[in-house]
Amino acid sequence: MMNTNIKTHTRNHGAIAAGHAITAEAGRDVLAAGGNAYDAAIAAFFASCVAEPVLSSLGGGGFLLSQTASGQHQLFDFFVQTPCHKRSAERIDFKPIWADFGTTRQEFHIGFGAIATPGVVKGIFEVHRELGSIPMTELVQPAIHAARTGVVLTRFKPTSLVLYRPF
Repeated sequence: MMNTNIKTHTRNHGAIAAGHAITAEAGRDVLAAGGNAYDAAIAAFFASCVAEPVLSSLGGGGFLLSQTASGQHQLFDFFVQTPCHKRSAERIDFKPIWADFGTTRQEFHIGFGAIATPGVVKGIFEVHRELGSIPMTELVQPAIHAARTGVVLTRFKPTSLVLYRPF
């Protein structure tokens, strides 16, 4: 199934692609205000947590591969951290679920064995500390505004809620 609701915005040498207009607009507005690509990505991420909560979450993890204007590369790894004291496979509740996207199926896992400590908040703040140029308090404003005023659901949202249901 193809998501036809993808929104794109461009400005000068930047582009934002997102699954929801609120996400794309958050990044676009930061670029228009003079922010850099990392500021735009951070603002878009926080907005996506509100507009696309099935796909983006403060309870997750991630990676960001950066290339600065001077050509330096850096990988930010803020994926989730699993518990130090692991239980045996027989003692954890770890079940596969399948999301059927029509043309492809993807396996996810749920249960106690899928629990981990989120790394995304720490990671986003690390990216901001090293590469951001606009105060974080400004970058979260589009997400706060969306949370307070509400978000119009895209046609894909009900489908995504069904795709990722636990059973």
